[in-house]
Amino acid sequence: MQPGMACCQLLTVILLTDEVAESHLLWDQFKAGLCDDVKHKLYHMNHYQADQEIPEDDIYDYSLWDLNRILVGIGRSLADFLPMSFPQQQWAHRVPNPLLQAEQYNVDEMATLVDEQRAIFNPDQAAAFDVILESITNNQGHLFFIHAAGGCRKTFLCNTIVAKVKRRGQVALCVVSSRITTLLLNRERTSCSRFKIPLSIHEDSMAGLKCNSYMFPDL
Repeated sequence: MQPGMACCQLLTVILLTDEVAESHLLWDQFKAGLCDDVKHKLYHMNHYQADQEIPEDDIYDYSLWDLNRILVGIGRSLADFLPMSFPQQQWAHRVPNPLLQAEQYNVDEMATLVDEQRAIFNPDQAAAFDVILESITNNQGHLFFIHAAGGCRKTFLCNTIVAKVKRRGQVALCVVSSRITTLLLNRERTSCSRFKIPLSIHEDSMAGLKCNSYMFPDL
């Protein structure tokens, strides 16, 4: 863990004790150490050119945003610790989403794939494809279960649907129930891995996704 990140988490713990009377003075005194790795992070996220000097105010503002993001994930925010400084920039729209970065693809290739595979659908595949895409297009939120004997090209149909969704510039997440079936779908993961679902579940089990997770806005 980077020193700055560790210090930021430590500051979060200190704030949550509610024993710091003047949290803004604590920030002013130690912000240089808290932000020692932020410059590298901002360069890595391509917000600034390698030869461009990052304004000190931007470094501190991003750190405040990151600190607030951690607090929001546990039901608090910097607004609870006034007169603590508050981030002025909208960093949430500038920070790359790792989920979307991992799902990058060539739109033209997706279009070609859909056209080629759609052309060789059998009648049942074509009917299922049209019904499912209608639900997606109209945001109907329907749940579909595709059932057929082995060798009927269900995976072929699913991969074509995913390609069509991506062709539109939308997000399609492929998840499966077991590790072995991850070999069948494109860029797939198990549901437990993708949505942080416990392997051993009971009636009170909950997925491990948090409101400050990079997946939250896309779900």
